[in-house]
Amino acid sequence: MKYIRLKTTDPYYNLAVEEYLFKTADDDVFMLWQNDNTVVVGKNQNVYAEVDLEYAKRNNVKISRRITGGGAVYHDLGNINYSFITTTEKATALNYEIFTKPIIDAIAALGLKCELSGRNDIECEGRKISGNAQYSANGRILHHGTLLFNANVDVMSSVLKVDKEKLEYKAVKSHKSRVINIVELLNEKISAEDFINHVENFVLSQFGAEIFTVDENEGIIELYNRNRDDEWIYSTKQYLTNYTVHKRKKYPFGVVDVEMKLTKDIIEDIVISGDFFGILDIKELERFLIGKSLSNLPYFNVSSYVDKMTFEEFFELIK
Repeated sequence: MKYIRLKTTDPYYNLAVEEYLFKTADDDVFMLWQNDNTVVVGKNQNVYAEVDLEYAKRNNVKISRRITGGGAVYHDLGNINYSFITTTEKATALNYEIFTKPIIDAIAALGLKCELSGRNDIECEGRKISGNAQYSANGRILHHGTLLFNANVDVMSSVLKVDKEKLEYKAVKSHKSRVINIVELLNEKISAEDFINHVENFVLSQFGAEIFTVDENEGIIELYNRNRDDEWIYSTKQYLTNYTVHKRKKYPFGVVDVEMKLTKDIIEDIVISGDFFGILDIKELERFLIGKSLSNLPYFNVSSYVDKMTFEEFFELIK
């Protein structure tokens, strides 16, 4: 295993390095990194529905998009991000336990008992300290997660448009009341840098990883430029405003939001968004559905695109 500690706090560059390593590295990779004052939305999300863009502009919060599914997250220097990259021979896609265990064990060494909760969270004392997401392609798996150490929860709560239905599903009153910083739970207070060093040393001792650096190259710069591009971030062509049908439902596996433009019962255009996970690109499913009849929809494997969703559930949602 190779270990990389990124020193930049530029979200566009850090996400570029992570994706570059996912696509090109032959070895397993463990990476620690931080972004400063950034919202990172999931690959399937509509930025306009997830982020208070006026607040973000007023407070110099950058907006970025990652290649994994799941919900929008807020990063600042009180948040530490970790990434594991490996092969599908060593782990299966959407298996969160194998990747979160080293992190949970590292936190346990500080005296805190945490556990994997729900579909992709790590919780301590019933409060969320980490959200996780995955992407798989070409026999490789990328797993990454946040670690709320001493993040500004007030900014997080203001810039993210948290789904009220999700909060009701989890029986909490606000996003702010559901999350907690790790530092608040520690008996002996340490700095964010101390915490990073602790996680680094713990994981290195567990895996015997070799410290590694990544030099800037054309592949990273290409991804960096794409990450900064408005079309990538906002996907303005995906989210049209004149769709005639809008369906949305919260499931145990996430929110699924469908906008369709129909002629009679024929799908002329469709956008599927939400904080769900999936192996295959949701755009493939959108292209497949264009031209299909709602009254005679052919069967397809929905769960490859929206993990754990059945064809019957999808049909019930859009009909």
